[in-house]
Amino acid sequence: MILTTLLCTALLLILHVLPTASKRSDDYTMLALSIRDRLNELQDVKTITSALKSLSKTQEALKKIDGSAHEIYQRTHKTSTTLEEDDDEDVGGNKVGGLKVKGRMSRNAARVGCVADALFAAELCELVADPSSDGGDDGTLASWTERKIVFNSTIQSEEPTGNVVALSVLIIYEPKYTGGAGVKHGGIEDLLSVAQEEVEDETGSDGEAISTSSPERGRFIIILSDHDATSAKNDLPYIFFTLDTPPTSVKLSRQSKEAARVNDPLYRLAGTLIRSIGQVIDSIDKDDTEVDKDVSSYDNSETEPTKDKHMSPSKQPAIHIVGHSLSGSVAALAATILDGSLPMPDCNEKSQKRWSGFARDRVSALCLGCPPCIAGIGVDFVTSIINGDDIVCRCSHNTLQRLYARTERSIKGGVLGKGVGWMSDAARLTVTGLTSGSAKKKENHLNVPGRVYLIRPRRIGGGSSSIHEVGGSIGRENFRAAVLWQLNDVLLSKSLWKHHSQTSYIRSLDRVQLKGFTDASRS
Repeated sequence: MILTTLLCTALLLILHVLPTASKRSDDYTMLALSIRDRLNELQDVKTITSALKSLSKTQEALKKIDGSAHEIYQRTHKTSTTLEEDDDEDVGGNKVGGLKVKGRMSRNAARVGCVADALFAAELCELVADPSSDGGDDGTLASWTERKIVFNSTIQSEEPTGNVVALSVLIIYEPKYTGGAGVKHGGIEDLLSVAQEEVEDETGSDGEAISTSSPERGRFIIILSDHDATSAKNDLPYIFFTLDTPPTSVKLSRQSKEAARVNDPLYRLAGTLIRSIGQVIDSIDKDDTEVDKDVSSYDNSETEPTKDKHMSPSKQPAIHIVGHSLSGSVAALAATILDGSLPMPDCNEKSQKRWSGFARDRVSALCLGCPPCIAGIGVDFVTSIINGDDIVCRCSHNTLQRLYARTERSIKGGVLGKGVGWMSDAARLTVTGLTSGSAKKKENHLNVPGRVYLIRPRRIGGGSSSIHEVGGSIGRENFRAAVLWQLNDVLLSKSLWKHHSQTSYIRSLDRVQLKGFTDASRS
């Protein structure tokens, strides 16, 4: 351990002293343009870009330390996983598809399910751009799936500041869905159950076929995109404009003093989304549900719900919401409202009772590249994926304010200050990373929602990716997340914008390698 620490420290010093090859500055220039108007003193773009590049040296060095440590660990540690046939005695471990898994295999099984869910979400996010493009026999809307589009529209919420946040919405209904919902949606169990259903029905002792599939409950898949096809707003300045807003406190109930914190523009857009699609997700006769591009103009708040309130959630359709970037936050917040963990924004008491908790225990969300948008409550029915250096997942009012301050200090330091200031910047990043969740700083702190997984592109394994569950309060992974991965601060790197693209998410997810699991397609 001491030897590893010394090697990492030496590596940091060497990396800072040795000259580095020229890097592309496009991302730094775009970032400079995005923050220029938010600095206390007006600076030219070239000066800001230079300061950002200087600040990036610290974080790039920390990234390389993490990469080297990962390679050393992978080469020197053997897998401690076990996979056993199930029996009547459950002595430790978890059951996955009739097998008991222990140690790292248990964690890796959960990660396999997460990767499969995330790849499906990425496929859906691509579909929203052009639903007619998915016409193949293996596509999401292939005829054999019996899935159909029941809603396709664009909604928008105009902010008091004049900023218009547009959201493209596509809803698919899948009548034959038999899987789980809420916290049980997706994952390795759903993945194995689908594979099992593809096998022919088992034959009983009397020769009759025995169906092993679960009852059909149906599923609504709600796909969100904040990229308006008529105006290219999905850029960094637009995202910063939405995220650089102080958190809003939301009382969880009239009787309770407990409150959650949310990003207000995205929270109110989530409420607009629910009111717009309510007529669709509350429809009982799914066969009569058709595409209606004007549904977004309806106000469903005064309409009585058609679903049976006493019907078990297990017999009602699952609702799964996916989104990338800002729409990922809207997906998470909408799911949290439908689950009843958050109240509906800007609505009367009747609408509040109808929609907050409307889909309790049967709603879930998967978010790609989702920025911090909520704090103060647990949302374990939401899964968020962060890809590498994705800047958006690290942007909130709190972290952006620290970025502005770091940039101004670097500019004021001049050439000499930039040359020696990396050490003080590294110290500040370490302290703020480890203390950002402390009680004193929670007032302005927002989190990436739900269970959070970080995908790290690696050099080892021919360009494979590693996957880590982050967000815990203790342990080695938490230290790496706060210090080496800089999840609590804006990470400056040449890939900060590249890693936010859907294409990059798909590439990184497709290259995830886990010990104990092999991809037959690569062999």
